Amino acid sequence: MLSLENIYLTFNPNTANEKVALNGVSLNLEKGDFVTIIGSNGAGKSTMLNAIAGTFIPDSGKITLDGVNITNMPNHKRAKYMGRLFQDPLKGTAPNMTIEENLALSYGRGTRRGFGIGVRKSDEKFYKETLSRLGLGLEDRLKTKVGLLSGGQRQALTLLMATIVTPKLLLLDEHTAALDPVTAKKVMDLTNSIVKENNITTMMVTHNISDALTTGNKTIVMSGGKIVMVLSGEERKGMTLEKLMKLYSDTANDSFTDKMIL
Repeated sequence: MLSLENIYLTFNPNTANEKVALNGVSLNLEKGDFVTIIGSNGAGKSTMLNAIAGTFIPDSGKITLDGVNITNMPNHKRAKYMGRLFQDPLKGTAPNMTIEENLALSYGRGTRRGFGIGVRKSDEKFYKETLSRLGLGLEDRLKTKVGLLSGGQRQALTLLMATIVTPKLLLLDEHTAALDPVTAKKVMDLTNSIVKENNITTMMVTHNISDALTTGNKTIVMSGGKIVMVLSGEERKGMTLEKLMKLYSDTANDSFTDKMIL
C-alpha cells in the first residue's frame, strides 16, 4: 500500500543551519498495517509523515501509494487519498462552521463540488449515526459551531472527518498528546476501532512507548533521520521498555527522553 524508497530531505542546505531531516528512509507497508513510530525529538518522525502527505517534497527518493507515484504530487491532490490528524486539536476542522458542515466537507473529499447547499438533508441521518459512536452527544449538536467544542471533542470529530471516506492511508501525528488521559484513551480506543473495522493502513507517531508497543502490528524506531529498528511479531510482543531502551541506545547511539519513558 505504501512504499518509501531511499528518501532524503535536507532543510537549509549549504547554510550554517543545514539539517538532514531524512537520511535514506526506506519502508514498505502492506494494506491494513498499523505502524507506530517512536524516536527522540528531531529523529525525523513528523518529517517523514510530512513527506508522505506532501507538505515537504523530498530531495531524492520515491514515494508510492497503492501503486501510484506521489513523490512530487502536490499535497492538495494527495488529500483525497489520505486522512490526517495532528497533535493540536485546533487543526483539521473549520471552527466557524458547524459540525455538520465540517462533516459535509470531509464527506465530499475527492469529488467535484458545485455551489449548492453545503449539507444535504439526506446526509444528516448518516452524520448523526456516525457521531453517535463517539458517545459525546455530538449527534444532537449538528448545528453547533466546531469552535465551541472542547479539545477532546474536536479531536474525536477530526478523526471521524479523516475516516468518513475510508482513506488509503491514515497519518496520526501524536493525535492524543494534547488531551487529558481519559479523553486520550477514548480517542485512542476510537482510533483502534475505526482502523480495524475499515482495515485502514495507518502510521502513528507517538511519544508513549507503551502505546507504541501495544497498538497496531509494527513499531518503527527512528534516530537521526533514519529508521534504525522495525519491530514486529514475537520480537515486538516480548519487548519491554528496558530492552527497548538498551537496544535503542546500542543501535542509535542515542537515548529516549524522560517524556517518552514516562
